[in-house]
Amino acid sequence: MKYKKLIHPELRLIAIKIPYNKAMIQWANVFQAVSFHFTKIPKGVTNRSILIKGYQGLPFKTEIFEPSNVTERLPCLIDVHGGAFSYKASAHHKKLACIYAMKAGCRVYFPNYHLTPEYPYPAAYKDVLALYRYIVEHSEELRIDHTRIGIAGDSAGAALAALICNRYKLEGLNRPCVQMLVYPVTDAAMQTDFMKRFLDTPLWNAENNRLMWSYYCKNTEDIHSASPMDSVLPKIIPDTYIETAEFDCLHDEGILYGKKLRRAGANVEINETKGTIHGYDVALNTQTVIKNIEKRILFLRKGFIRIPDKS
Repeated sequence: MKYKKLIHPELRLIAIKIPYNKAMIQWANVFQAVSFHFTKIPKGVTNRSILIKGYQGLPFKTEIFEPSNVTERLPCLIDVHGGAFSYKASAHHKKLACIYAMKAGCRVYFPNYHLTPEYPYPAAYKDVLALYRYIVEHSEELRIDHTRIGIAGDSAGAALAALICNRYKLEGLNRPCVQMLVYPVTDAAMQTDFMKRFLDTPLWNAENNRLMWSYYCKNTEDIHSASPMDSVLPKIIPDTYIETAEFDCLHDEGILYGKKLRRAGANVEINETKGTIHGYDVALNTQTVIKNIEKRILFLRKGFIRIPDKS
Protein backbone atom coordinates (compact mmCIF):
# COMPACT_ATOMS: atom_id res chain seq x y z
CA MET A 1 0.00 0.00 0.00
CA LYS A 2 1.20 3.50 -0.81
CA TYR A 3 0.71 5.76 2.18
CA LYS A 4 2.33 9.01 1.07
CA LYS A 5 -0.79 10.50 -0.54
CA LEU A 6 -3.02 9.48 2.37
CA ILE A 7 -0.87 10.98 5.11
CA HIS A 8 -1.67 14.56 6.13
CA PRO A 9 0.43 16.97 4.02
CA GLU A 10 1.95 18.49 7.16
CA LEU A 11 3.42 15.11 8.08
CA ARG A 12 4.74 13.85 4.75
CA LEU A 13 8.29 15.07 5.32
CA ILE A 14 8.62 12.81 8.39
CA ALA A 15 6.96 9.83 6.71
CA ILE A 16 10.11 7.81 6.16
CA LYS A 17 10.93 4.19 6.80
CA ILE A 18 13.35 3.59 9.65
CA PRO A 19 15.00 0.18 10.17
CA TYR A 20 14.85 -1.44 13.59
CA ASN A 21 17.57 -3.88 14.62
CA LYS A 22 20.38 -4.13 17.15
CA ALA A 23 22.83 -2.16 15.04
CA MET A 24 20.28 0.61 14.50
CA ILE A 25 19.49 0.73 18.22
CA GLN A 26 23.15 1.15 19.11
CA TRP A 27 23.73 3.91 16.56
CA ALA A 28 20.48 5.74 17.23
CA ASN A 29 20.96 5.83 20.99
CA VAL A 30 24.16 7.83 20.61
CA PHE A 31 22.27 10.40 18.57
CA GLN A 32 19.26 10.34 20.91
CA ALA A 33 21.37 10.99 23.99
CA VAL A 34 23.20 13.91 22.38
CA SER A 35 20.08 15.54 20.95
CA PHE A 36 18.19 15.13 24.24
CA HIS A 37 21.04 16.73 26.19
CA PHE A 38 21.33 19.76 23.89
CA THR A 39 17.60 20.42 23.57
CA LYS A 40 16.94 23.67 25.39
CA ILE A 41 14.48 24.01 28.22
CA PRO A 42 11.89 26.71 27.44
CA LYS A 43 11.34 29.72 29.63
CA GLY A 44 8.92 28.97 32.44
CA VAL A 45 10.26 25.45 33.03
CA THR A 46 12.97 24.24 35.39
CA ASN A 47 14.87 21.01 34.85
CA ARG A 48 16.83 18.86 37.32
CA SER A 49 17.51 15.15 37.72
CA ILE A 50 17.67 12.47 40.41
CA LEU A 51 18.90 8.87 40.57
CA ILE A 52 16.46 6.12 41.53
CA LYS A 53 17.26 2.48 42.30
CA GLY A 54 15.11 0.25 40.13
CA TYR A 55 15.40 -3.18 38.57
CA GLN A 56 17.70 -5.39 40.67
CA GLY A 57 18.83 -2.30 42.58
CA LEU A 58 20.37 -0.73 39.47
CA PRO A 59 20.22 3.08 39.39
CA PHE A 60 18.57 4.99 36.60
CA LYS A 61 18.33 8.70 35.97
CA THR A 62 14.99 10.49 36.17
CA GLU A 63 14.59 13.95 34.71
CA ILE A 64 12.21 16.36 36.44
CA PHE A 65 10.51 19.17 34.55
CA GLU A 66 8.44 21.63 36.56
CA PRO A 67 6.98 25.13 36.27
CA SER A 68 9.54 27.73 37.30
CA ASN A 69 9.19 29.64 40.57
CA VAL A 70 6.37 27.43 41.86
CA THR A 71 6.94 26.23 45.40
CA GLU A 72 3.51 24.87 46.30
CA ARG A 73 2.48 21.26 46.05
CA LEU A 74 1.51 20.28 42.49
CA PRO A 75 0.09 17.26 40.68
CA CYS A 76 2.65 14.88 39.21
CA LEU A 77 2.82 13.20 35.82
CA ILE A 78 5.12 10.21 35.34
CA ASP A 79 5.88 10.45 31.62
CA VAL A 80 7.28 7.21 30.18
CA HIS A 81 8.91 7.70 26.81
CA GLY A 82 8.43 5.37 23.87
CA GLY A 83 11.06 3.85 21.62
CA ALA A 84 10.30 0.13 21.28
CA PHE A 85 11.65 -0.49 24.80
CA SER A 86 15.03 -0.01 23.08
CA TYR A 87 15.64 3.62 22.20
CA LYS A 88 16.61 6.40 24.58
CA ALA A 89 14.30 9.40 24.87
CA SER A 90 14.44 11.82 21.96
CA ALA A 91 14.53 15.60 21.79
CA HIS A 92 10.81 15.72 21.04
CA HIS A 93 10.07 13.69 24.18
CA LYS A 94 11.89 16.35 26.19
CA LYS A 95 9.93 19.11 24.49
CA LEU A 96 6.65 17.34 25.18
CA ALA A 97 7.53 16.83 28.84
CA CYS A 98 8.14 20.58 29.14
CA ILE A 99 4.82 21.33 27.44
CA TYR A 100 2.97 19.03 29.86
CA ALA A 101 4.67 20.66 32.86
CA MET A 102 3.86 24.19 31.70
CA LYS A 103 0.37 23.75 30.33
CA ALA A 104 -1.00 21.08 32.66
CA GLY A 105 0.56 22.73 35.71
CA CYS A 106 2.32 19.66 37.04
CA ARG A 107 5.72 18.27 37.93
CA VAL A 108 6.77 15.80 35.24
CA TYR A 109 9.00 12.89 36.22
CA PHE A 110 10.66 11.40 33.18
CA PRO A 111 12.44 8.06 33.80
CA ASN A 112 15.40 6.92 31.70
CA TYR A 113 14.54 3.29 32.31
CA HIS A 114 16.74 0.31 31.39
CA LEU A 115 16.44 -0.67 27.75
CA THR A 116 16.40 -3.77 25.60
CA PRO A 117 18.03 -5.81 24.24
CA GLU A 118 20.40 -5.68 27.23
CA TYR A 119 17.61 -5.38 29.80
CA PRO A 120 14.47 -7.25 28.72
CA TYR A 121 11.17 -7.45 30.63
CA PRO A 122 10.58 -6.85 33.52
CA ALA A 123 13.46 -4.35 33.86
CA ALA A 124 11.69 -1.31 32.43
CA TYR A 125 8.47 -2.08 34.32
CA LYS A 126 10.38 -2.48 37.60
CA ASP A 127 12.12 0.85 37.02
CA VAL A 128 8.86 2.74 36.45
CA LEU A 129 7.30 0.97 39.42
CA ALA A 130 10.25 1.99 41.61
CA LEU A 131 9.84 5.60 40.50
CA TYR A 132 6.13 5.53 41.35
CA ARG A 133 6.89 4.20 44.83
CA TYR A 134 9.60 6.81 45.35
CA ILE A 135 7.27 9.67 44.42
CA VAL A 136 4.53 8.44 46.75
CA GLU A 137 6.93 7.87 49.65
CA HIS A 138 8.65 11.26 49.21
CA SER A 139 5.67 13.33 48.07
CA GLU A 140 6.02 15.86 50.90
CA GLU A 141 9.63 16.76 50.19
CA LEU A 142 9.02 16.63 46.43
CA ARG A 143 6.08 19.02 46.84
CA ILE A 144 3.73 16.63 45.06
CA ASP A 145 0.06 16.04 45.84
CA HIS A 146 0.11 12.26 46.30
CA THR A 147 -3.62 12.04 45.46
CA ARG A 148 -2.95 13.51 42.01
CA ILE A 149 -0.27 11.34 40.44
CA GLY A 150 -0.95 10.50 36.83
CA ILE A 151 0.99 8.36 34.40
CA ALA A 152 1.47 8.77 30.67
CA GLY A 153 3.38 7.09 27.90
CA ASP A 154 3.70 6.90 24.16
CA SER A 155 4.09 3.66 22.20
CA ALA A 156 6.15 1.22 24.30
CA GLY A 157 6.11 3.74 27.14
CA ALA A 158 2.32 3.51 27.09
CA ALA A 159 2.56 -0.25 27.63
CA LEU A 160 4.59 0.38 30.78
CA ALA A 161 2.16 3.06 31.95
CA ALA A 162 -0.80 0.75 31.36
CA LEU A 163 0.80 -2.10 33.34
CA ILE A 164 1.32 0.21 36.32
CA CYS A 165 -2.35 1.21 36.17
CA ASN A 166 -3.48 -2.40 35.88
CA ARG A 167 -1.35 -3.60 38.78
CA TYR A 168 -1.47 -0.71 41.23
CA LYS A 169 -3.63 -2.72 43.64
CA LEU A 170 -1.39 -5.80 43.41
CA GLU A 171 1.67 -3.62 43.98
CA GLY A 172 0.14 -1.99 47.06
CA LEU A 173 -0.02 1.47 45.50
CA ASN A 174 -2.65 4.18 45.45
CA ARG A 175 -4.55 4.39 42.20
CA PRO A 176 -3.10 6.79 39.61
CA CYS A 177 -5.57 9.61 39.01
CA VAL A 178 -5.26 9.35 35.21
CA GLN A 179 -3.50 7.41 32.49
CA MET A 180 -2.69 8.92 29.09
CA LEU A 181 -1.72 6.42 26.39
CA VAL A 182 -0.50 7.78 23.06
CA TYR A 183 -0.45 5.35 20.10
CA PRO A 184 0.04 2.60 22.70
CA VAL A 185 1.61 -0.84 22.48
CA THR A 186 -0.98 -3.02 24.23
CA ASP A 187 -1.08 -6.52 22.75
CA ALA A 188 1.68 -9.10 22.48
CA ALA A 189 -0.57 -11.36 20.38
CA MET A 190 -0.24 -9.01 17.36
CA GLN A 191 -3.28 -10.49 15.60
CA THR A 192 -5.26 -7.37 14.70
CA ASP A 193 -6.20 -6.47 11.15
CA PHE A 194 -3.88 -3.44 11.12
CA MET A 195 -1.00 -5.54 12.42
CA LYS A 196 -1.51 -7.94 9.53
CA ARG A 197 -1.88 -5.18 6.91
CA PHE A 198 0.60 -2.50 7.92
CA LEU A 199 3.91 -4.22 7.24
CA ASP A 200 5.66 -1.22 5.69
CA THR A 201 4.24 1.93 7.28
CA PRO A 202 6.60 4.88 7.91
CA LEU A 203 8.51 5.22 11.21
CA TRP A 204 7.06 1.97 12.61
CA ASN A 205 5.49 -1.17 11.19
CA ALA A 206 4.36 -4.68 12.09
CA GLU A 207 7.68 -6.32 11.24
CA ASN A 208 9.50 -3.98 13.62
CA ASN A 209 6.82 -4.60 16.22
CA ARG A 210 7.38 -8.36 16.19
CA LEU A 211 11.13 -7.90 16.59
CA MET A 212 10.50 -5.45 19.44
CA TRP A 213 8.47 -8.03 21.37
CA SER A 214 11.12 -10.69 20.77
CA TYR A 215 13.81 -8.45 22.30
CA TYR A 216 11.56 -7.34 25.13
CA CYS A 217 10.38 -10.78 26.22
CA LYS A 218 13.42 -12.92 25.43
CA ASN A 219 13.87 -13.95 29.08
CA THR A 220 10.26 -14.77 29.90
CA GLU A 221 8.22 -17.78 28.86
CA ASP A 222 5.00 -15.91 29.54
CA ILE A 223 5.04 -13.07 27.02
CA HIS A 224 1.48 -12.18 27.97
CA SER A 225 2.54 -11.03 31.44
CA ALA A 226 4.12 -8.03 29.69
CA SER A 227 1.02 -7.38 27.58
CA PRO A 228 -1.56 -4.88 28.93
CA MET A 229 -4.31 -6.48 26.86
CA ASP A 230 -3.88 -9.68 28.87
CA SER A 231 -3.90 -8.00 32.29
CA VAL A 232 -6.49 -8.76 34.91
CA LEU A 233 -7.92 -5.31 35.44
CA PRO A 234 -8.40 -3.76 38.86
CA LYS A 235 -11.86 -3.01 40.21
CA ILE A 236 -11.38 0.73 39.67
CA ILE A 237 -9.43 1.84 36.60
CA PRO A 238 -7.95 5.34 36.28
CA ASP A 239 -9.69 7.67 33.87
CA THR A 240 -8.02 7.05 30.53
CA TYR A 241 -7.10 8.94 27.37
CA ILE A 242 -6.07 6.86 24.35
CA GLU A 243 -4.76 8.47 21.17
CA THR A 244 -4.25 6.46 18.01
CA ALA A 245 -2.63 7.20 14.64
CA GLU A 246 -4.47 6.29 11.45
CA PHE A 247 -1.64 4.63 9.51
CA ASP A 248 -0.11 2.69 12.38
CA CYS A 249 0.05 -1.05 12.93
CA LEU A 250 -0.83 -0.33 16.58
CA HIS A 251 -4.06 1.50 15.75
CA ASP A 252 -6.46 -1.42 16.26
CA GLU A 253 -4.97 -2.62 19.51
CA GLY A 254 -5.24 0.87 20.95
CA ILE A 255 -8.96 0.96 20.13
CA LEU A 256 -9.54 -2.59 21.40
CA TYR A 257 -7.73 -1.83 24.63
CA GLY A 258 -9.91 1.22 25.17
CA LYS A 259 -13.02 -0.92 24.64
CA LYS A 260 -11.70 -3.48 27.14
CA LEU A 261 -11.28 -0.75 29.75
CA ARG A 262 -14.77 0.59 29.03
CA ARG A 263 -16.32 -2.85 29.48
CA ALA A 264 -14.60 -2.98 32.86
CA GLY A 265 -16.26 0.30 33.85
CA ALA A 266 -13.53 2.84 33.07
CA ASN A 267 -14.07 6.34 31.74
CA VAL A 268 -12.15 6.27 28.46
CA GLU A 269 -11.64 9.04 25.92
CA ILE A 270 -10.44 7.78 22.55
CA ASN A 271 -8.94 10.23 20.07
CA GLU A 272 -8.52 8.62 16.65
CA THR A 273 -6.26 11.09 14.87
CA LYS A 274 -6.57 11.22 11.07
CA GLY A 275 -3.90 11.33 8.39
CA THR A 276 -1.31 10.47 11.02
CA ILE A 277 1.45 7.90 11.45
CA HIS A 278 3.12 6.38 14.48
CA GLY A 279 5.31 8.99 16.12
CA TYR A 280 3.65 11.79 14.16
CA ASP A 281 3.94 14.22 17.09
CA VAL A 282 7.64 14.63 16.37
CA ALA A 283 6.34 17.36 14.01
CA LEU A 284 5.59 19.56 17.00
CA ASN A 285 4.99 22.82 15.13
CA THR A 286 2.30 21.53 12.80
CA GLN A 287 -1.37 22.30 13.36
CA THR A 288 -2.16 18.57 13.38
CA VAL A 289 0.13 18.01 16.35
CA ILE A 290 -0.76 21.23 18.14
CA LYS A 291 -4.50 20.48 18.19
CA ASN A 292 -3.96 16.94 19.50
CA ILE A 293 -1.54 18.05 22.20
CA GLU A 294 -4.25 20.48 23.29
CA LYS A 295 -6.57 17.51 23.76
CA ARG A 296 -3.95 15.76 25.90
CA ILE A 297 -3.48 18.88 28.03
CA LEU A 298 -7.24 19.29 28.51
CA PHE A 299 -7.51 15.67 29.64
CA LEU A 300 -4.66 16.09 32.14
CA ARG A 301 -6.06 19.33 33.53
CA LYS A 302 -9.48 17.76 34.07
CA GLY A 303 -7.91 14.74 35.74
CA PHE A 304 -5.71 16.81 38.03
CA ILE A 305 -8.57 19.01 39.29
CA ARG A 306 -11.01 16.16 39.84
CA ILE A 307 -11.59 15.44 43.52
CA PRO A 308 -10.00 12.02 44.20
CA ASP A 309 -11.77 9.29 46.15
CA LYS A 310 -10.18 6.97 48.69
CA SER A 311 -9.81 3.92 46.44
